[in-house]
Amino acid sequence: MKGKTLHTAEFWLYKSLETFHSRMVTLGLFVGACYLPLWLTKLVVGTLHGGGAIFTAAALVLGLHRLWQQRQELAGLEVNEGDRTLGYFLIGISLLLLPLGFSTLWIQRVVWLQAFAGIALSSWGATVFGRYPIPTFLIVLGLFPEPTAVGVTLWQTFTPPQMLERLMAWSGTIGLKAMGQPAVQINPVSIALPGGAVEVNWGCSGFDMATVMAIASLVVGLAIRESIAKVTLMVVIGIALALIANIPRIMLLALSEAYWGKGAFDFWHGPWGGQIFAGTIFTIYYYVVMAIRKNRALSRSH
Repeated sequence: MKGKTLHTAEFWLYKSLETFHSRMVTLGLFVGACYLPLWLTKLVVGTLHGGGAIFTAAALVLGLHRLWQQRQELAGLEVNEGDRTLGYFLIGISLLLLPLGFSTLWIQRVVWLQAFAGIALSSWGATVFGRYPIPTFLIVLGLFPEPTAVGVTLWQTFTPPQMLERLMAWSGTIGLKAMGQPAVQINPVSIALPGGAVEVNWGCSGFDMATVMAIASLVVGLAIRESIAKVTLMVVIGIALALIANIPRIMLLALSEAYWGKGAFDFWHGPWGGQIFAGTIFTIYYYVVMAIRKNRALSRSH
């Protein structure tokens, strides 16, 4: 067994160094492998804190899997000298920028994208991006640095200040009053109860979870090969569910602060509370989407 493993390793080493092109592709893969431990660490930490890192990773894996499924067709694509030269250039630039990515996330992701683009251009030509738009989109999404941060910038640019925070504070106050609690909205983003008050900051607005649900819905929809219309519907449902479910979360935090003490508030506001919240949302989302798919399947059968 050991001898067979050694022989296989020697074979792939020979193949990776056989031609100038294979050496350049190996160099591009080496650039990507250098960041792999950092990426895995961020993936684990982000997942434990209820972030969307696991879904962007899933997008990357799904995109690469889709390309792997087309490997025979990819092998038949012709590459012109211009595309191959540009691909080698991108791989070379990635190698030069490699040290900068160890301390800066966006540089790390840019280097990764450059390396993968260089490998694709030099191996299959520029036509691969137009021929396989969904795998390309998934890979870019998976490597894109902080998609939530981009969403935040766009939201805050085109909406009034604290729009979502105000909406959540108002909705939470209404919900608490409906439960018989003497809740008062003491300012546009704060809810007060007799035992204490909470302020709805951006982190509690539900936007981050809505972004995570949008990415998760997109990846799941493409993974099960639904139509673009159905994928869009799944994304809309995911965003709406995240924002609606955030209202009882705000109410729970207000009750924790007012009646149950700092420990309870820190629990529900921290990683464990975030995981419970995220798990609840994804469970509800699963049953909602499955119900919609089942109803549509029944409609088609009649």
